[in-house]
This record gives sequence, C-alpha cells and structure tokens, in this order.
Amino acid sequence: MNHSFLGKYQIYTKDLTYFPLDWSKIFSNNNKLIVEIGFGGGEFLIGLAKKHPEYNFIGIETSLTSCYKIQKKIHVNNLSNIRIILEDARFAIREFFFDDSIYKIIVNFPCPWPKKKHSKKRLFSEDFIDTLSGVLETNGEVFLTTDVKLYAEEVRENFLNNGCFEVTPLKTDFEIPIKTRYEAKWEAQGRSEFFLISRKKCKKPIRRLLEGENTLSHKKIKTVNLSKLKSLQNFKYKQEEKVFFISDIYSNCNSPETNYLLKVFSDDAGFSQSFLVDVSKRHDGWIIKLDDIAKAYRTPAVKEAINKIAEELESNG
Repeated sequence: MNHSFLGKYQIYTKDLTYFPLDWSKIFSNNNKLIVEIGFGGGEFLIGLAKKHPEYNFIGIETSLTSCYKIQKKIHVNNLSNIRIILEDARFAIREFFFDDSIYKIIVNFPCPWPKKKHSKKRLFSEDFIDTLSGVLETNGEVFLTTDVKLYAEEVRENFLNNGCFEVTPLKTDFEIPIKTRYEAKWEAQGRSEFFLISRKKCKKPIRRLLEGENTLSHKKIKTVNLSKLKSLQNFKYKQEEKVFFISDIYSNCNSPETNYLLKVFSDDAGFSQSFLVDVSKRHDGWIIKLDDIAKAYRTPAVKEAINKIAEELESNG
C-alpha cells in the first residue's frame, strides 16, 4: 500500500521553533481559518473542505489512528485546504494561533466527561473559553453539537459567564449538512441533539508558553559529578508554575561512564510532557541537551530542567 500521503498534511508542531504559526505560509494563501476540534473519522472536515475551497481548514485530534485515516481521505480527495495537528486542543488553540486569527471553531459530539472527578478534562473550561476569546476574530463563532443536554447547558452557561461572547439559546430544530458517523448513530437511536453558537464580542489576554522564537541551547559543562548524576533519580523541582521530575536514569551499555539518558516529566501550569535528557561526554567536556528522539516543546519547565540538571551535575555537593 502506498503511504506517500503520510506527513504531507500533518503539521509536526514539536519540530517547529516559532510560535504561534504563520498559517498563511503553511497554506500559501490568506484564506480564513476554520478549525474542527476532535475530527474523529474526518467525514465532517473532509465534507466542509470539499464544499468550501475558499477556506482553510485545520483539524485537531489526540488520536493517532484518526490522524492516519483522515490523511488518506485528504489524499484521495486531492484537497489542498486541510492540515491536521496531533495535540490536545486546549494547548494547540492557545499556542499555535495568533490573536484574532480564527474565523470559526467547530466541535461535534465531544466527550462530556460527566463524572465530577473528570471535570478537568472537559473542553470548555474557563481558561479555554478565555483562549477562544483571544484567538477568534471579532464576531468569530464557536459551533457546538452534542447529544447531552446537561452538557450543552453547562457550556452555554460557561460562555455567558465569560462575558466576551453573545450566546444563542440551545437549538434542537437544526440540520447539519454533513453528518458524522456519530450523528448518524445518535439519530438511529432516536436521541435528541443540541446545537449552540457562541459569537465573540471582545477578548481577554492570552498568556502563552511558546510565544516567539522557541529554541533551547545545549548546556556545556567541563566535568560531571557521576555520583551526583546517579543520585538524581526521583529528583523533583518546582518553581512557581514550572515543575519537573526525573523518574529514571539509563546508561549506555557500550559507554556506561560517558553517555546517560534521564527520563523527565515536566508540567507548566497543567500542561504535561515527558522527554529524555541526553548527558554525553565530548572531547572538551560534557553536553546536556534534549534527546533528539523524544520530542518536547521548549516550554519554561523544559528549559528549566536542562539548566537545573546541568547545574546539579557540575556541582560537587
């Protein structure tokens, strides 16, 4: 099977060094942006892109399988106005889009996460709605379709409480021109569906983690305290909203005294990552850097991890 389409339509955001993204360069035009969060099987996004070639479409998903399947469909339909991102939408919308840059955001049948213990996983949190107020154009809209009335009412209340949106009453008598497989399933089961539009009127400031040039220099030190290095397992560091934890330390079997990998978990105000830090001996000293295979965004916590690990390894304490 020819898989030449893979990677052609996906934006590998962890490889990029400047944020937010310049979508006019990615699409080679200045067409308005429409974003679908959680595109699933891709039927809706593909249908919209075929019907509206005058817009650029961006799909955001957390499922690797969905990202594979939709790229195949984009290729088969020969569409040049779709790109996809494999990432948590709450992070992606905030970090990858400039203020006042998105025309519409569409969310079809998201998981409502009804249990109280899962409330932090719900998409339309207070912080995320603040983000939406920033990235949407003035009069830009958020479209939500759901089969859970209580969830729709909660989301509507959240948008109203934000103060930056004009929000429609819930609609039940509506027709979406392109049906997803989930919608077809709900209709076959006789479930009710609810539709909500929230229209931006003003905005709140966004505090981004990656704004501007986003590179991370290697740290070079003359010597490494090897006993200190081996004792760093379970090392935890916290400074305000920057947190990291070293869970494991691995040595290279071929060069156990000159090459190590540290497995690190980081957290920036709720955004978590895991990655490897490479500690290697060179002819003129030691290099501490992010491992090339385990990709990570250069967030403040990641940068702090590299700096602090270098500081700890060079010390004699």
